[in-house]
Amino acid sequence: MINRFFLIFLLSLPFQVHASKLNEINAFNFTEEQIQLAIEIIQKLESNHLVKKEYREIKYEAFEVFIERLDPNKNIYTDKEVLKVLSNINRESDIKEDLQIAFDLFNKYIDRYQERYEVQIEFLKVVDEEDLQGDRKIERSLSEASRQISSEALRGLWQDLSTNDVIQLMLAGNSLDESVEKTIKRMNNQLNYFQQTRGEDVFNIFVNSIASIYGPHTSYMSPKTSEDFDINMSLSLEGIGALLSSDGLYTSISSLVPGGPAEKTDSLKPEDKIIGVGQDAEGEIVDVIGWRIDDVVDLIRGPKGSKVRLEIIPSTALSDTETKEVEIIRNVVKLEDQAAEKKILSLTRNNKEYKVGVIQLPAFYFDFDAYQKRDYNYKSSSKDVKRLLKELKIQNVDGLVFDLRNNGGGSLYEANALAHLFLGRGTTVQVKSSNGNIQGLGERWGYQFFDKPLVVLVNKFSASASEILAGAIQDYDRGLVVGTSTFGKGTVQKVDLLSSGQIKFTESKFYRVSGSSTQNLGVEPDIKLPSLFKIEELGESNLDRALEHDNIPKTSFKNFNRVSTFLEPLREKSMTRITKSALFDSVEAKKKWQAENEINFLDLNLKTRIQQKDKIEEFLLSNENSLRKALNLPTYESYKDFVEREDDPEILDVDEEVLGEAANILIDLIELKEKPLLALNEK
Repeated sequence: MINRFFLIFLLSLPFQVHASKLNEINAFNFTEEQIQLAIEIIQKLESNHLVKKEYREIKYEAFEVFIERLDPNKNIYTDKEVLKVLSNINRESDIKEDLQIAFDLFNKYIDRYQERYEVQIEFLKVVDEEDLQGDRKIERSLSEASRQISSEALRGLWQDLSTNDVIQLMLAGNSLDESVEKTIKRMNNQLNYFQQTRGEDVFNIFVNSIASIYGPHTSYMSPKTSEDFDINMSLSLEGIGALLSSDGLYTSISSLVPGGPAEKTDSLKPEDKIIGVGQDAEGEIVDVIGWRIDDVVDLIRGPKGSKVRLEIIPSTALSDTETKEVEIIRNVVKLEDQAAEKKILSLTRNNKEYKVGVIQLPAFYFDFDAYQKRDYNYKSSSKDVKRLLKELKIQNVDGLVFDLRNNGGGSLYEANALAHLFLGRGTTVQVKSSNGNIQGLGERWGYQFFDKPLVVLVNKFSASASEILAGAIQDYDRGLVVGTSTFGKGTVQKVDLLSSGQIKFTESKFYRVSGSSTQNLGVEPDIKLPSLFKIEELGESNLDRALEHDNIPKTSFKNFNRVSTFLEPLREKSMTRITKSALFDSVEAKKKWQAENEINFLDLNLKTRIQQKDKIEEFLLSNENSLRKALNLPTYESYKDFVEREDDPEILDVDEEVLGEAANILIDLIELKEKPLLALNEK
């Protein structure tokens, strides 16, 4: 979930910053205008949100979230302090009293922040090699850890955190002195940003803690945040074309804008962590660990044609020391520039050549402005796909793979129009509004524009409108859905203006014609294909307080009866090919090794950490060389040779392998339909 409200701020500054400057931060307090705005936000959510909740019923949970957002890594407040605050939450108190508690909590944060800074700086001044040879450990994910029981325990944790920072930098090749200097510089940068905190920031965190209880896609946007939101929705911005999210420590790639510079590099993937940003070819890489997400965005954005370099931890990395640098040329990113593309794959099976059409659709786009101006040439995904299908029919393809991987959604109208190219008439999706009304969307009349065998290819980043289309194809039994389970976003959001800023809230929910919601569950593929990602850790169901999956009555729809009869032999044939694939075997070996060697606690011992790093590098080299041997490619002598290779940085082109397998599944279906009895005997 995108979170702009953690108070862990960093930016590059001169090295010397003194702790006494913290005293310049005065205690914060709220204003009468903020009281009225909070009342307005609460009333809007209580009356208009799909989920009916009263503020007084969720107040306790909202304060829990507020504390988590202030102190996500649990190194500011003790367990007793948190329990004391929560025990004083009164269901019947008014918003003014609640704001007072929230601002008092933050003012306590200021005092504790100063104490932490001073303890860590004093420790770093005297740290030596012996301090890096102890037997202490810290949890790798502090957000999952228990809070400390006392101030003394907190001070011990602060020293452990500094020790880990130094070790982490030394593992990256820095000396002890360089690591200490960089750690202090990072802390001083953090201090500078903390000094820029305003009362408005505290208010935003608190009201968004309330909003989050209604679901992960509900939030208050201040005038500044609203401005950023409007830029993203205005179909043009200068940058790299990536949407970012934050967990309070790392800024990650949430999704890539189709057709944008980042996607075109093919070097950035969803869930990659950005740890540094550099300008131009030689600019210093600025450490952005712990930065506010809007400040990372500002650093990455820039004029068209300029260069930005990102240091990232890949989403598939086995440890945080596995990093790489990605160079991107900024450009004007037109969010509607996501045109569908086609190609034809030629595959030979039993001395027969098959032509498999492939259409890749990155988003469900629709140019509303041009449409309203009655511009006949307005751009839309359904118009483009229909044109491409017409061309593929002329080229006499045997079937189609419709690639919706990484398609995060878009226009519901377009999802409906696209479905009818394959279904003809009928309902495609049911929508339940906040007042409980259920409406089926679809076409009473129409004809099937494309009638040949169909495979819809999806992955964990196929969401919203993609899930509507894939679900309809599956429910109608018109085609096969293959890949992984989809994201599971089955809700619709609305943005309303407030007296100051905007509120985004969930107003309705999607349901398939079968009555099953796409929320949380997503669309389960008929045939599962391998993925680089641990998909069980991704998707809507992993977001805090995501709305539940549920069912409503099904609606009437046509059963094409095209593929369900053949599912079992199709799955068996696909599994046989997958088990013989060296590429898929390499991917699964890496995921298995990571699961068996997962590190939940970090040793604060440099020697032990070096051994762990060596073990990871040994496996990565061995796994890469095993793959290269299977593909008859030369192997690497050392991990250094592997990392510094100048040839294609990735021979693990899993995306293309998955597309190839989807095409083979389509041919399996064609053969089974042509000669079902013979094919069943030959499987």
